[in-house]
Amino acid sequence: MIIVSLRLNLLGTVIKLAKIKGLNNELYTALGFEKPREEPKPKKNSAPVKKFSSPPQKNFSAKATAPYNFVTLPEKILPAQFENVKDFPEHITNRGNLSGEILLDIEALTPLFIGGNGSKSFAPFDVPIIPGSSLRGMFKNLFKVVTCGAFRGRTTSQKKGEDFNDEHIYFRCLMASKSAPAWMSDLNKLYNGRMVSEVKGKDKKFHPVKNARPGFLIRMNDNRFFIAPSIYTSDRKNDKILILEYEEKFGVRIPERNSSCVKWDGGTAYIITGSQRRDKLYTAKAYEKLDDFQKKKAGKQFIRFTKIDYVDWSREHWIALPDDVQTSYEHDRNRRGVNLFKDKGFLKREELERLTGKNLSDVKALIPCHYLEEGGQVTAFGHGQCFRIPYQKRIGDDVPKNLQSEEIIDFADAVFCKEKFWASRLEFEDAFPKNFKTLQTSTAHPLMQPNPTSYQFYLTQGGDKLKHWDSVNAQVRGYKFYWHKAAPDWQANANELALDRGKSDDKRLTKEMTPLDKGSTFTAKINFKNLSAVELGALMMIFDLDGAKNPAYKIGQGKPFGLGSIKITPTLFVEAKEAYTELFGAEGWKSPYREEPPADYLEAFKNFLEEKNMSETWQKVMDDLKKISDWSLTQKPGWDNKVKSMSGDVSQKDGVDQRFKTREPLPTIFEVVK
Repeated sequence: MIIVSLRLNLLGTVIKLAKIKGLNNELYTALGFEKPREEPKPKKNSAPVKKFSSPPQKNFSAKATAPYNFVTLPEKILPAQFENVKDFPEHITNRGNLSGEILLDIEALTPLFIGGNGSKSFAPFDVPIIPGSSLRGMFKNLFKVVTCGAFRGRTTSQKKGEDFNDEHIYFRCLMASKSAPAWMSDLNKLYNGRMVSEVKGKDKKFHPVKNARPGFLIRMNDNRFFIAPSIYTSDRKNDKILILEYEEKFGVRIPERNSSCVKWDGGTAYIITGSQRRDKLYTAKAYEKLDDFQKKKAGKQFIRFTKIDYVDWSREHWIALPDDVQTSYEHDRNRRGVNLFKDKGFLKREELERLTGKNLSDVKALIPCHYLEEGGQVTAFGHGQCFRIPYQKRIGDDVPKNLQSEEIIDFADAVFCKEKFWASRLEFEDAFPKNFKTLQTSTAHPLMQPNPTSYQFYLTQGGDKLKHWDSVNAQVRGYKFYWHKAAPDWQANANELALDRGKSDDKRLTKEMTPLDKGSTFTAKINFKNLSAVELGALMMIFDLDGAKNPAYKIGQGKPFGLGSIKITPTLFVEAKEAYTELFGAEGWKSPYREEPPADYLEAFKNFLEEKNMSETWQKVMDDLKKISDWSLTQKPGWDNKVKSMSGDVSQKDGVDQRFKTREPLPTIFEVVK
């Protein structure tokens, strides 16, 4: 599935940072950065911008770069040759009389790694293969694009969106100084507009008050969640003290001094919302002597605690946690702190009943939290008071509604299958090697997930003000594709290796890979049955790409680093009408298939586009797809710098690439190529 790309095979920017020294935490969080790592400073590209088929972005002096870009979405869906589900049998009877096979010769243009066998490429019988399922996924993505298919967020049986995951993106932006970039001020205004209220005090002046209330997540035996409010409407001042004071007061030592956590200690739960790693903890007297700069350098010195006595046990006051809010919280991939559903903040029923003396037979666990209630419904929650909140709009709200139609049967529905109605008319066989060479096992760069919090990349931009996910008229950029690179840089550097030193396998960010070398070749086959001439032409268009001269495709892992570029040479065989009138020929068994050039079928598909008045919108999509698939671009001088991940730069303040700080929009495909 090629999506915005919000499939978590997802969604985003592979952020390579230098080792950060003194980076402002608020900026770090708002930018949605991943784990830091160091790479050379990218070269600037200040070539003038011209208009091409994709909507042009604002011309910035230092363009953003990324290993991917977006093929524009069609203006409307190209419908299949039949309109209703009930018409499918008649369609394959009257039109679907073409069956046959497409033989594929595959050549790896770059090293190739198909996961599934530990550090080695997928090799179930010690022979590396490309599974038919991987080929099917790649070809279905391409088929969606070349046929101007629907762009839907509905959930499949694998719990993933068909074309994108229709979920909420989370963010947090607590502060924005007067000198902060405009995007940060906008995001801060959006965040505080929901998380802070102005309340008139006794001095008759208005003061900011946080809207997040203290409470407790209650997990029931049937895995439903409720929030029991605290008996206090806001956090008590006396329940926030220095960590050293807490240890002295309760006679305990907190092992999680330098990390976010929620943990029960008898009937008291302590909450730490994070810490810059500092070994020294201060007493109250010593802390008061510090100036503001020293306090900031000291990091989080305070701890907040709550008690089981604070739980409002009146069930009529409990608030059901909506399924959508629970799911969105679980899918927040950029949360680096506590996950209340998985971490150690549970107080289980047996202990609850012992401490409270209550019969709680339907309760599974109690978890301290803070929550935001808007319009009488819980919309967000977290362990601290200033937690990450979701944009109010879902991703699907920024996708044109006409492209999400469930009423229109598109070509992918018709050919690849429509769940509950008919099966696929295509079968993808595994690709077996003709020859291959295995590279040495090495540790690869961290395989980070797409990061749609970088809305300057994932949303179409224009004008002087950046659009975020809640902006009016925001729209996703399109189908996500990775650029080709002739010389992939996939091996981890010293800083990345250091990130994993001493970590267990399940905590490591990097992984070992043994790719197949470029030049490895494979053969595979696609069997098709009962296709119409138009449908077969649409399928062959994947390989023709409207007359593209040097198309290449991407498969496997490591795409952001340049791995997985392949060349495919197809040979079409169609079942002859007289196939079974003569079983044997002069040379023995007579094959029912005859090799045919695809030209007539490609022409049939183009005629259908014309008939449906789709030629113009189709051409816009194909212009983008042809260009990002063009292998010859890899030979352009300086190409790798144009399509690399933006890196940290230790020569700059805070070690962060300045283009992140100003959220430079990602140029369009044609702006990159220029």
